[in-house]
Amino acid sequence: MGRIKTKLTILVVLLLLLAGGFMVINDIELKDVPTAIGQTLSQEKEEYTTKTYKITKIDGSDYHGTAANGTKIIFNGDKLQQDLSDIKEGDKIKAYFSKSNRIDGLLKVVKVNE
Repeated sequence: MGRIKTKLTILVVLLLLLAGGFMVINDIELKDVPTAIGQTLSQEKEEYTTKTYKITKIDGSDYHGTAANGTKIIFNGDKLQQDLSDIKEGDKIKAYFSKSNRIDGLLKVVKVNE
C-alpha cells in the first residue's frame, strides 16, 4: 500500500513539473488564462449599451426611471420576460440595450447595489 502512494505522489509531482515547464517554454502566465468573468465582461462591452437609472415610480408592471443626466425610461417587466420583483422605488438599475436598436432594444435590467 505504501508503494502505491509513493508512486502516485511521484506521478503527481512529475505532472506538475511538466505543466510548469510547458508554461515556461510557451511564455504563458496565469493572468493570460481566460476566465468566465473576463470573457463575460468583454462580451458585454461589445454587444450592449448600458445606462444606469434610478427607479422613480412603479405602476403595476411598468417601471419609471431617471438617469443622472435627466434621461427618462419606462419599461414593462412583463415585456422583458424577467422577474423584477426585487426592484423597488429608489433602487438603481442598469439597463442593457441592443447596440443596433437603441430606441426599442431594451434587453434586460439588473439591479445595481450601490
